[in-house]
Order: sequence, then structure tokens, then C-alpha cells
Amino acid sequence: MEVICSDKTGTLTKNEMSVVAVITADDLFDTTDPNEHDNQINQTSSNQALTKMVETALYCNDTKVTYKGGVREIIGNPTEGALLDWANQMALTENVKEISKLPFDSAYKYMATLVDVEDKRYIYLKGAPDVLLDLVEKEVSHNQVKVFDESPWNEKIATNAKLGQRLLAAAYKEVSNTKETLTHEDISSDMILVGLFGIIDPPKKEAIEAVRVSRQAGISVKMITGDHKDTAMAIAKDIGIENYADALVGKDIEALSDEELEKVVMSTDVYARTTPEHKLRLVEAIQRNGQIVGMTGDGVNDAPALKQADIGIAMGIKGTEVTKDAADMVLSDDNFATITSAVKEGRRVYENLKKTIYFSLPTAFAQGLLVVVSLLADRPLPLSSVQILWLNMVTTITLSFALGFEPLDEKGMTRPPRDPKENILSSYAIFRTVYVSLLLAGLGFLVNSFLGSKGTSIPIMQTTLITTLVFGQVFYMINCREIIRFSITKTILSNKVLWYSLAILAILQLLVTYAPFMHVALGTTVITGQHIGISVLAGLAVFIIVEIEKTLTRTFFKPKN
Repeated sequence: MEVICSDKTGTLTKNEMSVVAVITADDLFDTTDPNEHDNQINQTSSNQALTKMVETALYCNDTKVTYKGGVREIIGNPTEGALLDWANQMALTENVKEISKLPFDSAYKYMATLVDVEDKRYIYLKGAPDVLLDLVEKEVSHNQVKVFDESPWNEKIATNAKLGQRLLAAAYKEVSNTKETLTHEDISSDMILVGLFGIIDPPKKEAIEAVRVSRQAGISVKMITGDHKDTAMAIAKDIGIENYADALVGKDIEALSDEELEKVVMSTDVYARTTPEHKLRLVEAIQRNGQIVGMTGDGVNDAPALKQADIGIAMGIKGTEVTKDAADMVLSDDNFATITSAVKEGRRVYENLKKTIYFSLPTAFAQGLLVVVSLLADRPLPLSSVQILWLNMVTTITLSFALGFEPLDEKGMTRPPRDPKENILSSYAIFRTVYVSLLLAGLGFLVNSFLGSKGTSIPIMQTTLITTLVFGQVFYMINCREIIRFSITKTILSNKVLWYSLAILAILQLLVTYAPFMHVALGTTVITGQHIGISVLAGLAVFIIVEIEKTLTRTFFKPKN
């Protein structure tokens, strides 16, 4: 994966919303200042704008906040939960009845309710400031309704957004008591702006580290959010995302042709005020640059973008079933850091697969060469069929199993993503397979010839040859812990499975050599320490020769590994 497109809320941030500022035409209330708390409560009854802000937070809201066992639990949207937490502190008591509502939708980015409050009927509206500022015609200032002046509000939005605050605008209007249903046309005229909520959702510490690790691994991280541009830029800066200064908003994306977007998308990492349709276009534009793209999403409308991405990543907690079905991977904790962990695990699995292939092919070919060369030379087979089967089924599998548990090397997350078209059997892999096969088989023939010249019996020759091949494979397995670099590293102690495999293999080999029932089954016999010493020397020779070759390869050919 070369590019990760991530949403912000809950993935890069904690999804623990809190209202830190309430902004009206005349005042800026810092809700985090305990010294101002009582003053704000006292103003609720006398400050019309503040009263309407509290009412909007309470009545234009689909969420409930409960406490179970003393633990706060939000049933619904975390942003609305933050509004409720603030509004419930403002000691506002009114008789209320909900009549109708328009639920929030990312297509129009607002929510509206029709509510009876103290025998009067109101429409309360909250949503994205850039949307609501186009809908309102009036504003509340100095406890009076005046003509709306957009310029000061844009300054307030920009100032607070640059502090990393997510901003929601609130508006209302009084309607006839006979009105029973609410439509989009009802909020298209005569709406009165009362203020802005400044909400903070702090970045996750683990997300900051995960973004750093991703960049180090050559993976570009792009934030795609529905928040205000300045908010997105501030959070992106805190998290460590590159190229945040030239953020694009949804309107910018719509204004670009597919060809123009294809050029821009690789140099821009932050996208604000976006819709699911924008996400799909961004994924397609990145893919046209030849990149492998991962895309996160949680809503039903995100499904097309997740399906289009090379790796669709759904949120396990807040994600819908449709999103999970469309995705290739589901994050059980909705945490961006989990994506980085998955990348690390993927790289480890791929590298260990390569190591296993580098080990298995030469050892299998070496055993085959012993048979083929003997047949072509019209000589007796050095090993019986059962003995060859023992080497294949027990020895080789036991050792290759250990390589699957090797940890990712220390440079594994500092290399750029591999080319997906890369052949796992590279020219170097073929070269390594050929010469190690010849080396193992050659040493086997050499040991066999030496023993034969001494008039050694066939069972001893076969048992010594099996032991030689076992030690050759053991030492070569250690060679394969690092394909190019020197294989004896400090991480050799951390792979416990390797040591378990060697212990099991040692027990099995002792049984082959010294257990009478194994002698009957495999045709082996007891061998002396001298024979074992010859086997160990042959295996050590394999290790030394392969390590010399790796050193020469690193020095003169400088391969990627």
C-alpha cells in the first residue's frame, strides 16, 4: 500500500468531542474556563443568542448521554453528545415537544427540528457553517434580530478553525403553531443565525506515531474530512501529515477535471468539506497515478470508494454493515494505528514467505539431485525412498516452519512499499537456489565418497548422509533468516519457535540415529562422534559459503534487500 486515505474523526482523532467555545455575534464564551462557568449560566436567561444556542444544542439533537456504572456512554453521534454535555450544564428548563425533523445527511450537511417550546413553535437548525451562512437572512445581536452580516462571521470561523476546532453553526426561526411537518423549503428563508459551536476532538497519540511510521515506510497519508478547511489543516499539522498547507475543499474538487485532479492529488494531502462522491473521485485519481490505495470509511455512502480502493478499510465500531461488506479489512478498534500495524504484519508475512521459499527450494532440489545424479551415473542411490521421505516430511518442514515466525527486521518499516509486479522468484533467488542446491548435493556426494573410500557400511553411510543433510539444512535455515544481510542478529533470540523447531529436530535426529525402532523403519544405524563431526563440518561449510556470497552480493550488486 502506497497511499492511505483516512477520515479524521475517530480514526486520526479520539472521537471524544467537547465544546470549548460558544461564539455569538457579540461574545466569545470559553466553556473550558471554570471561572466563567457560573457567569455563562447566569447569562442564559438574559442573553437571547446564548439561550437559542442552548436550545439548539438540546432540541436539534438525536443523541442521548447516559451513565452506566459511573461510565459516560453516548448513544448516537459524539458531536451531538458534546453539545448535550454543554447544554445540560446551562440550567435551562422549558416545556418541549418535538413535532418533526430533518435528520442530518452528508449530502446537505445540516439537521433541523420542528419543536414546541413554551407554547411557541420553532425550527432549530444546526450544521456546517458554510452551508448555514448561505441559508440565513438575519442574526441575533445585542438581544435583537438584525440583518445578517456575513463578513464578521467568516473571520470568527477562520480564527477558531485555525485552533483546530470543528465548527457548527446554529440558527432558528419561529413558525405558526399549525405547522406539522418540516421540509427543506422551510429552512430556505427567514432563518436567524445565533452563533457557532467550537468543538475539539484531539488527535490520538498513537495516530501521530502511526502517521510518522507510515511516512517513514514510504506510505503517503491523506486526510479526507467533512470539516472546515482550517480545522482540517490544523489537525493535519498536529498529526504530522505532509502537504497540509494547500488543502482542497469539495468545491475545489468539483471544479477540477479528472485530468487536473490526477495531477493535483499527489501533491495535496488534506481535503475538507468533502462528500462520499469526492472520496470516490480522489481514489480514482490516485490510482491513475499508478498508486496502491487504502481507503477508510464508515457510512453507507462510503461503500463505492471502499470498493474502488485497492484496500477498502471499514470501521468496526461506527461502520455500517454495508461498509463492512464492501471493505477488504475491518478495524475492530476504529484506530488508524491499526492500519500501520497491519502494514507491518503484511510486510513481515511477505518477507517470511520469501525466506521460506529461499530455504525450501534449494533443500528440495538438493535431495532430488542426489537421486537424479546417482541414476544418471548408474550408481546406487545414496538414500532409500523412506529416508528421502523422512528428510522432506520431517526435517525440511520443521525448519521452514520456524522461518514463518521471524520478526520483521529493523529496516522493514523504513523501506518503501514493494512493487506489486515484483516477482518473488527474482534472478537472485534463482541464482541462490541453483548454487545452494549444488552445494548441498555436492557436500552430500563428497561425504558419501569419503566414507565409501574407507569401506564404511551402507547403513552408516546413509545415516551419516542424512545427518549431513540435516546439519546443512539447519545452517542454511539460519542463513535464510536474512536474505542478503548477515544472519546472526540479536533478533535470533526473540524467535522462540526457531529454538523449539531446532529442539524437536534434534530429538528426532537422535531417534533416527540411536533408537532401534527407527533403525528398523528407516534402515539407519548408530554412528560415532567422528561421523557426526563430519556432518557438522559440512553444515558449517554451507553457512560460511552462503554468508561469503551474501557479503559479495551486498558489496558489488547492492540489491534492494
